[in-house]
Amino acid sequence: MKRWSGLPSKWRTATFDPVMVGIWSVGLAIRLIFLPVTFHSDLYQVYSRAALAVTSGDWFAWNSQLVAQLVHTAWFAFVRLLLPASGDLWSPTAGVAGLGAQPADIERFLAYRYLARALVLLKLPYLLGDALTGWLLLRLAPGGPRRWLLALWWLNPIVIYTSALFGRHETIWIALLVAGCLAASRQRRWLGFLLSALAAVARFFPAFVLPFYIVSLRRSWRQVLLVLGATTTVWSLIDLFFVVRSGRSPTLTLLGDYPHVRYLVALAVPVGDDTPLALFPLLYVLALCYWIARAPLGVDAYRAIAGALLCTVVALIPVHPQYVVWAIPFAVPVLARNGSGRVIAGLQAGLFVLWLLRWGASVTTELFLPLGQSFVATLPDPQLVAAALIPPAVWQPVVRAAFTGVTLWIGWLVLEEGVLDPSARRERQGELVGGRR
Repeated sequence: MKRWSGLPSKWRTATFDPVMVGIWSVGLAIRLIFLPVTFHSDLYQVYSRAALAVTSGDWFAWNSQLVAQLVHTAWFAFVRLLLPASGDLWSPTAGVAGLGAQPADIERFLAYRYLARALVLLKLPYLLGDALTGWLLLRLAPGGPRRWLLALWWLNPIVIYTSALFGRHETIWIALLVAGCLAASRQRRWLGFLLSALAAVARFFPAFVLPFYIVSLRRSWRQVLLVLGATTTVWSLIDLFFVVRSGRSPTLTLLGDYPHVRYLVALAVPVGDDTPLALFPLLYVLALCYWIARAPLGVDAYRAIAGALLCTVVALIPVHPQYVVWAIPFAVPVLARNGSGRVIAGLQAGLFVLWLLRWGASVTTELFLPLGQSFVATLPDPQLVAAALIPPAVWQPVVRAAFTGVTLWIGWLVLEEGVLDPSARRERQGELVGGRR
């Protein structure tokens, strides 16, 4: 098909590819099937807090995951106009830490006359996050096999489960992180830093890769110190604002109450005293020291360590299934390049589905509560079915170990291609990136 010659070159569309259109269409159709018929209470919690913020006018009442909550509040302020008779639909206790939405609140929501419309509208930003991330990945790795790259993201069961079934907002922030990497690859390092930092403020996982962004894309160590100082100052001012306003520090709240922080020290070995040695912090500090001392500079190096590190986080800490999607984006361009990578991606997705059984009905069959309690009651509990076939003490450790091994191997492949492979290794040019010696 010829290009439309009457448009400026930067507006012209690429050659029509029916396979790419088919991939986009199939992924969209799958999501549209699941959006109105699946539900998890996390979705209701975040939008109940948004409803409370909109009705009270206090958009900063919830200081945990503030950026993510503000985005949901802004979206809710718009979509509530499309949800008639929804004023008393939301939980008044969803914003109370340690209490949350009550079962009666959730039952009231599930009985809403326009439930299917509500679920589609509330999850729509997550669908857009999926699509935007796919579009950005195609531009981040333009030389790779575009069809496989898109399929491994857009049709990935892990991605579809997270956004369309579970109803989780992870891909919004994944899109920001990938956009930051793309901006850096186009010589817009500060824009890339701001996008990556915003993703880190919104979610837990990007915070781990942000120091590697600063180190990999530095022009001098003085610049690194200035960026770290400015970042610390801005965060301290934000923290102080909430301390003065509500008497609570977001930093101390995260360190004291946020379960993800405790996950970081869950994998530990005894060292002969009362304090066990936490493995993930140990590996993270070793990786950062190596990166500071010896790793190559540049966007490719950053993308490699970001992909490897996110795979390591997902593999080594006890994350819930809705967070596994963080291991996918930077790995997809590498896995799409050859048949073995595509097989490994399929193996990871299959093990993920098996690992869901460990969490039982709450993240599997009960997601279909919008279809009715009577319908869900006819579905067997996957965890009980698996336990009837193989003892949980046998299959759960095996599946978990296999998933961990595959995910760590994917992280190694990403790191190997971007940093360790001699053909991909770039010369270090003093302390400069894209500049003169």
